[in-house]
Amino acid sequence: MGTPGLTSGSSRPRISRLIDARHTHDWEPAADYTITEDALFSRDPDAVAVLRGGTHAPEEVTFGQIQRAAVRIAAVLRSRGINPGDRVVLYLDPSVEAAEVVFGVLVAGAVLVPVPRLLTGTSVAHRLVDSGATVLVTDGPGLDRLESTGCSLHDVDVLTVDGARGPRLGDLAGRVDPLAPAPGRSSDPALLMYTSGTSGPAKGIVHGHRALLGHAGVDYAFELFRPGDVYFGTADWGWIGGLMLGLLVPWSFGVPVVAHRPQRFDPGATLDMMTGLGVTTAFLPASVLRMFAEHGESAPRRLRAVVTGGEPAGAAELGWARHHLSDAVNKAYGQTEANALIGDSAILGSVDDDTMGAPYPGHRIALLDEEGTRVAPGEVGEIALGLPDPVALLGHWDGSSARVVPPSGGWHRTGDLARLSHGRRLEYLGRADDVIKSRGYRIGPAEIEEALKCHPQVLDAAAVGLPDREMGQQVKAFVHLAAGELTEEIAKQLRELVTTAVGPHARPREIEAVATLPRTETGKIRRRELVSPPAP
Repeated sequence: MGTPGLTSGSSRPRISRLIDARHTHDWEPAADYTITEDALFSRDPDAVAVLRGGTHAPEEVTFGQIQRAAVRIAAVLRSRGINPGDRVVLYLDPSVEAAEVVFGVLVAGAVLVPVPRLLTGTSVAHRLVDSGATVLVTDGPGLDRLESTGCSLHDVDVLTVDGARGPRLGDLAGRVDPLAPAPGRSSDPALLMYTSGTSGPAKGIVHGHRALLGHAGVDYAFELFRPGDVYFGTADWGWIGGLMLGLLVPWSFGVPVVAHRPQRFDPGATLDMMTGLGVTTAFLPASVLRMFAEHGESAPRRLRAVVTGGEPAGAAELGWARHHLSDAVNKAYGQTEANALIGDSAILGSVDDDTMGAPYPGHRIALLDEEGTRVAPGEVGEIALGLPDPVALLGHWDGSSARVVPPSGGWHRTGDLARLSHGRRLEYLGRADDVIKSRGYRIGPAEIEEALKCHPQVLDAAAVGLPDREMGQQVKAFVHLAAGELTEEIAKQLRELVTTAVGPHARPREIEAVATLPRTETGKIRRRELVSPPAP
């Protein structure tokens, strides 16, 4: 990808004003732009793409190795009936194998449907059915996780990277001729990502190949990627931030990534791993920064740049990170529909811990009222992204008709509220909806509520996020029981239902029985009243 108008490496000029950088990004993506060409096939085949393994003898995998694997995996998918536009679900931890599959799917012209490994049961089943995917790529632990939580796989062709069911995907790839990457367009669908299901089942968001090019401005958050950088991020590649910032964006700049996803996060071991592998840049949610701080040790080697996002980072986390991890700690804001829109950049002279940041170069951001009119400085408005913008969604996925419904109008409205403060920076005020942000994950309350209502004693349920110093927000559930009291046994059963259906990250920390739930005239739960009950 690179940054137009800027040279790479230490010769890159320091940009002191955002307006200069924005002029640099005043361009349109080429019609034939593709993720596969930008992030993989234009890279030096002998350069390191992925680092994995222990701190003493890490395994290095080159771009050439990924290229050769991707074209053969694409051929395997074609032999299984996958044609351009078809959907393929990926359910793997960040790994070399996952990266190979990502590009195998894209080389085949198919649409990648990455699913976070933390999700289970009905959450994954919904994505399989709604996307219309006919192939699922996973591994043995993934199969066990899905089948033990009631996710039916009868109607999908399962391929495993470790041979847990049938031959290993790599063995199958060794038996076919490579499939050459077909010419594509920047507007061709490439990714089908799912939201957190704020007001119902998780909704599909379709991104084109152009979305990667739309992330060019986030280079400033990482203080301009340069030769010698090694990147590590803790976010799952099933989320837009994890996939883009954790794999595709670094590769588009030729920067190798660390594939590391332990079963249990250990702050000390992670810091040692980062030092051992020579990590220079990292994406670390605020909850991870808090765990590092509580571990009580500094990184043995300081990083060149740290980006934090996914949940608000407070002054304590940012201050600790600057003292113990890196001089450059930048916040970044985005969402599934349009990622990496706003944030900090020390190299642009734009850092302010009291605000969410300023728009990254390449994006036109405004604050709008309910009628779509720009609000005056100091007034509250909804953050909106001017269209067209390559980082914005191609459209919403209509699973019933298997088609993409493009956005209408000249703005993409994010649902987040903000106020324009000093220096054209945005002060974040909260969601217009009720999504729960915990440990860097965006959790839709509807999925939790549906799981709770599976219990025979639960007539109605609601889930909200309450402020939590460690997690950002913790999940609290309210249940209307058919009869009797909320016993410890029932509470245990409810937590198990949520863990099975959604995942352990969504398990309610608190559960409260209520006689009724506040609702709007149209039947929607007034979750804000559960968080802050109105005065009598």
